[in-house]
Amino acid sequence: MIDPYKKFKKWFKAVEKKNLQDPTAFSLATSDKSNQPHVRMVLLKKITADGFVFFTNLNSNKAKQYKINKKLCMCFYWESIN
Repeated sequence: MIDPYKKFKKWFKAVEKKNLQDPTAFSLATSDKSNQPHVRMVLLKKITADGFVFFTNLNSNKAKQYKINKKLCMCFYWESIN
């Protein structure tokens, strides 16, 4: 079975080589206490063995929504590598 983090890192490096877009930019989706979705663009800071790291203000809406529901959705749009 392929390690999803290894696969992601391979794709990430391919986007970096193209040098056409910021490979760290992604959309982050959370949901509030009414289960309403909220999506915004953020930047990836680090890839670890067990997850992805991005920074945020702990008083921001996304941090408050994360405290309510720890399930997040990320979408990287890398047109340069299809």
